[in-house]
Amino acid sequence: MTLQVAVLGIDGSGKSTLARALPLALAAELGLVAGSSGDDFWVFGPDQDQLAPGFHPFGLPLAARLARACKWLAKRLAGKPALYPYFKLAQLMFQDDAAVSIARRARCEVMVSDGNLILSATGRGSNYKRGATHAGAPRPRSTVADLEAVYRLLLEGRPLPEESVARLPSMEAAASVAGLARRLGFDGVWLPDLVIFLDVPPAAALERIKARGSRLDRHENEADMTHARETYVKALAALQAYRGKGCVRVINVQALAPHEELEAAVAALREHLQSRRRTGGTEVLGTPEGETVRNLLNWRYLLVYLFGKLFQGAWREPLFPLSEPGRQLLREGYSAGVMRAIYEQDAGPPRLLQRAFFGYPLHLAVYDRLQILSRRLEPVFEARLQSRGRLRVFTAPSGFAYDIFRPLEAIASRDPASMARVELVAADLDPHGVLAAELTARAARLGIGFRFVRGDITSAGAQREFARSAPYDVALFVGLSSWLPKPQTLAHLRRLRSHLEPDGLLVSDCFMAAAYALGGRYIGYRAQYYSPDLYRALLEHAGFDGPGTEIEGGRGRFRRQPPLRGGGRRLSPDPAHPQPRARRLRPGWVGPRPGRCFGRPLLGALSRSAGQPAPALGGDRGDRALEEP
Repeated sequence: MTLQVAVLGIDGSGKSTLARALPLALAAELGLVAGSSGDDFWVFGPDQDQLAPGFHPFGLPLAARLARACKWLAKRLAGKPALYPYFKLAQLMFQDDAAVSIARRARCEVMVSDGNLILSATGRGSNYKRGATHAGAPRPRSTVADLEAVYRLLLEGRPLPEESVARLPSMEAAASVAGLARRLGFDGVWLPDLVIFLDVPPAAALERIKARGSRLDRHENEADMTHARETYVKALAALQAYRGKGCVRVINVQALAPHEELEAAVAALREHLQSRRRTGGTEVLGTPEGETVRNLLNWRYLLVYLFGKLFQGAWREPLFPLSEPGRQLLREGYSAGVMRAIYEQDAGPPRLLQRAFFGYPLHLAVYDRLQILSRRLEPVFEARLQSRGRLRVFTAPSGFAYDIFRPLEAIASRDPASMARVELVAADLDPHGVLAAELTARAARLGIGFRFVRGDITSAGAQREFARSAPYDVALFVGLSSWLPKPQTLAHLRRLRSHLEPDGLLVSDCFMAAAYALGGRYIGYRAQYYSPDLYRALLEHAGFDGPGTEIEGGRGRFRRQPPLRGGGRRLSPDPAHPQPRARRLRPGWVGPRPGRCFGRPLLGALSRSAGQPAPALGGDRGDRALEEP
């Protein structure tokens, strides 16, 4: 049974931001399958994602597409009060139906919606229709009992009491629509099991909206927003009278930072969800479930993906078995050896069939990730050596650590004596036993201090080994966020936070779902997908400075994204231990059609200083194992 949660609040309260981030935090904190319904539709799982923008392995309900269309129309009709309310209400109705349908398909334990048709219409309907400053004839204000009667009318078909009819606008059309929906089995008219109401004074909410730099809508004024808040409070009191106490949680967000709002919302839900915790097993990550060849013969992969996405890079996949790196991928998954083949493709001219493998959109993005990382980490390492006289780096999972050794080798060519002041700790599962000897030899040639930890990087034993050499100046967590289940990802990020210097840097990445994500899902790969905003929220939830995050596009054929807003605030209450700042670089590989992004690795570094250069990401990553930490 899905717990349906609605996030409500007046404009500027942060409800849309929280509705997107809360399911991700629930999947990471409690190991639940949780979905989000709003501007986009997401389903997050602890070990793989079920739904993301552009990633619909089991289809997207028609209602979700209609909700998007109505939202697009409503935005363009915001200045036309005769039309706007109808498209806005239609958007909410289709959005609520899609939330139920998606939750049922994906077996969500929690579904978080940005608003709710009945409650949002109750709280904002008068603003949309007439506004608090209208010049029409006054009407007696509705009471809590009146609104409870409205809920019974819409959900149960009970007629309104006569005294309520005098205080309420005409409900005939709404009752007819709700009755027709019930008869047709349409799931767009319902009340949530739990409401999280973000309470903020209208004046403060208006200042938040202005700070965004966006144009104010007609109803975004203090009078209308004050009236909306009062009506929301009354509507939620009616909901408690109808559903019982405990179905509404109020969070006063005026003095809270975004990460504190998220923490408060998770705490509010924890008691409902604690009994649904999951535990994970131990397995090698970055490999498909089952037998690869058998997985390739399923009809969804052959028809829905291979045929449907043929011109978005899918045509290359049938050619993989005809090249050596492609065959290695089929045997090992995205192992350190496969990543080495991608990174070293420039060693000689590739053969014809190898070009099909190296030109695959995901492999192009991964290759470029290493080039960006090598170029951006070099000045960071050099600056630390000059300012501190030493450099301590941690990387896990390490693979062959191209992203560390290339910058260090460039520095050593100019200042070989500085290598004696470098210490590197690398960790990897290394299931094929190929990393330790080569990494040790390469470190010895450079003359740096080196220690390799072989094993599951999330295990308690490995974590004790990592802590031995802490604190670190720079820590890398690259290439694993898409494979590692969210609870382990969150726990690992929190440990990295504790192992870093107060002004230390964290380098991390994430991927948005793209065309190849669909094929990967059908043949058994389990992956996580994050948008920049969501990954920033996860980093902030782990203790890093999310508002200080910057996003930067790559070179040439990459689409540049605008930077995320947010200053360089220190979020730690202890001034002696400030929060590191997150900077992420996200190259998005543009495919054959303009604007169509295939691979989107999100790259980042964490720094205390706003003026410090932001390293990019890359790295060769082998197979991984997970174990409940």
